[in-house]
Amino acid sequence: MVMTVLMALGAVGAVLPLLGRGKHTGRVRWAHLCMGIVMASMVAFGTDPSMALISILALVAVAVHVTADVPNRTRSIPCAVDLTCMAVLLMMLPPMHSHAESQATTRHRHGVEADPRIIAALLLVGWMAVTIHLLRTNPPGRRVTAGSALMILGMAPMAF
Repeated sequence: MVMTVLMALGAVGAVLPLLGRGKHTGRVRWAHLCMGIVMASMVAFGTDPSMALISILALVAVAVHVTADVPNRTRSIPCAVDLTCMAVLLMMLPPMHSHAESQATTRHRHGVEADPRIIAALLLVGWMAVTIHLLRTNPPGRRVTAGSALMILGMAPMAF
């Protein structure tokens, strides 16, 4: 229940920058809509591996598309950061197929293995740090920053 509420807040955060004045270019609008759809699909379908794969592909494609918006770098950079961090967090989801789990348990492992939850938590902290840095150095606006913060909160269940 809490996970669903957090992801729903993330979906709201994704489209929050679109509310109000229309200073965004078409690329930035599409990027925010894509993030909103991905967050809403996570609310509806959870962390289904096939939905995660489709979401990752969409997020990466839109991140590449939005960074080509050269005249509007102030608005496109925070979008690209959000899109990329969301895609990386979705890539870190554990495989949910029973066949993958059985192979992992029968393999003999060597060395130290990092806990993916720690890496996800570090990515969330880094994402927040970049968002704060962008707010201080190149102010994208309060709605953009609040939207990023809500998306970070919405993606936090991926770390736990």
